[in-house]
Amino acid sequence: MNAPLLRMLRSYQQRAATYLYERDAAFMVAPLGKGAAALTALAELIRDGHRRHALVITPKLVAETVWPQEVAQWAHLQHLQVAVLNGGPESRRALLRGAAARDVTVIGINLIPWLVNELAGMADDDPLFDMLVIDETSRLRNPTGKWSRALLKVAGRFKTRWGLTGTPRPNSSMDLFMPAAIITNGGLWGHGFIPWQKRHFRPVDYFEREWVARPGAEERIATDFGTIAMTVADADMPDLPPVNVVVTSVELPDEAMAAYKTMQRQLFAAVEEHAAATGEEVEEHTIEAVSPMVATGKCAQLANGFLYDEGNETPVTIHSVKINWLRELVESLDGEPLLIAYEFIEDLRTIKRELRYIRHDIEDVPALGDGTSAREAKKLVAAWNAGELPLLAFHPASAGHGLNLQHGGSRMAWLAPSWSAELTQQAIARIYRPGQTRHVTIHVCVAAGTVDEMKRDRVIGKMSAQEAFRRHLERV
Repeated sequence: MNAPLLRMLRSYQQRAATYLYERDAAFMVAPLGKGAAALTALAELIRDGHRRHALVITPKLVAETVWPQEVAQWAHLQHLQVAVLNGGPESRRALLRGAAARDVTVIGINLIPWLVNELAGMADDDPLFDMLVIDETSRLRNPTGKWSRALLKVAGRFKTRWGLTGTPRPNSSMDLFMPAAIITNGGLWGHGFIPWQKRHFRPVDYFEREWVARPGAEERIATDFGTIAMTVADADMPDLPPVNVVVTSVELPDEAMAAYKTMQRQLFAAVEEHAAATGEEVEEHTIEAVSPMVATGKCAQLANGFLYDEGNETPVTIHSVKINWLRELVESLDGEPLLIAYEFIEDLRTIKRELRYIRHDIEDVPALGDGTSAREAKKLVAAWNAGELPLLAFHPASAGHGLNLQHGGSRMAWLAPSWSAELTQQAIARIYRPGQTRHVTIHVCVAAGTVDEMKRDRVIGKMSAQEAFRRHLERV
């Protein structure tokens, strides 16, 4: 089922379109409606003869499934011609060279290094350099990331640069620097992250892994960013049905909890593998973590019910507490569609293996994730929104930004809280957005006494990473 044709922008989108039209370097900060506002401003710039073309960089699945459909959903945008750069290098290259024949060219953020290399040989007056639109700029927040560094090198060649985001600073104000450097070509805070960081923040540990803002720095940064950004207030958002987050705490078996505590404190665990179906002991394994950071990941695996062994290739099943929780939830919904967020590939395998036995109307649980092709993803999104999929699994990092899934269901389940508040917020926004007509319920499973509680405090309790970590240590 396609979204209905919308004929009028909301008032905040109209204001945003005007804001963007008048600026060559700007951000639009809003949870919803950013694409339509940006396309409206672009259409008006093209109409008035100021710009010819926009190059849009966005998460891969969003490039394939959302931006091409956006123009079809608005009467005043249907004349815009959009192409998505996909396929092999030669196919992408041909589409890139033909940008002058269309209004919008969309490319996945994963192809930035290739794109920058292709742009190097083009003249500055090429239509490709008329406008750069970056959808979900928080993906470029890493100052040492190859995507952000590559894009920063060519940002100055674009006449107009707009950034669209719903989460401008998912972790701290430091997340603002690199997107601002790209959008303003260094005009706001310069190009050098380290000098800027040291002016506004100070390290709290010897290895400078964590930084805190100096007195007054947060206010100065917010004031500076406000000069180049339009932020849409919650009061301007369209009315949506209620949303409810239901957190369920589950207890791990004594043997699994003992293994968890050993892994947490001594970086190894002796665990008894259990058969997934019967829970009977099969074999004992000793699994070692090479560092505290790896041990934290191992603890998250163990909380979910398994551990990877032998170079992260062989999963050892430890318990079935969480998959039993999910089975009971699916059974209780009595056929109501459910989106299922998974963390590890083994989680997905378990979901596929276990849930098909209680839903006899499906042969498999389809998934949106790293292994899903763009063509298959588009089919899955369409099938979900048409009400054809009772269950759909997804990985928040792959399908947490930009997709429209509000027409196919209103319930979402998380086998474990995410480490990322941004991914959690963005994932929930896939179904909690305009077009959703039903009460939205988010179900989250938390293993008591594990890192799940730290993750829960971080993403649901709105604590800082340091606060959540300290709270977790108090429970250990």
